[in-house]
Amino acid sequence: MATGAKSRWADDEEDVASEAQRKHEKEEKKRAKAEEQRKLEAAEAARQQSIPTTTINGPDTSNEVDGRPSKRRRLSPEPSNGDDAPTKLLRFPAPEWSPCRHVDNFEKLNHIEEGSYGWVSRAKDIATGEVVALKKLKMENRNDGFPVTGLREIQTLMASKHTNIVKLREVVTGDRLDE
Repeated sequence: MATGAKSRWADDEEDVASEAQRKHEKEEKKRAKAEEQRKLEAAEAARQQSIPTTTINGPDTSNEVDGRPSKRRRLSPEPSNGDDAPTKLLRFPAPEWSPCRHVDNFEKLNHIEEGSYGWVSRAKDIATGEVVALKKLKMENRNDGFPVTGLREIQTLMASKHTNIVKLREVVTGDRLDE
């Protein structure tokens, strides 16, 4: 093995000079950043001293946190003493609450598909003649009550607004679980 051979990982004068240059540039950046921060703090302090703080009752002598007043001021107008008429409530159109319609209000036309949570059929609304899809939920565990999966599906369909997703119009009930 040759002892006079130099390791390629050893530092030479060029590496030492470039390292010193990087350290010098880094220190310059730190000094410039500290100087900029000091200027910003001085400008903020000058701005705080030039702005008088006032409240509704006059100058604010209490301590402020983050430039915010210590008390909130009222934004709504004070009601006049002579006008004591009750305010009128705004009414918005909304669907009315009514009991669920019965499954007998629909005439089943044909069976479409069976899924994981129920059977889907095509049906015709007797009152309007409109063709709709009816889904009968599977009630395997009758002692557990209404299935959570059915509630999730109803909630998802009610929230969905898309052209490729059917619109949930209503939930209908039957007298027995097999209807």
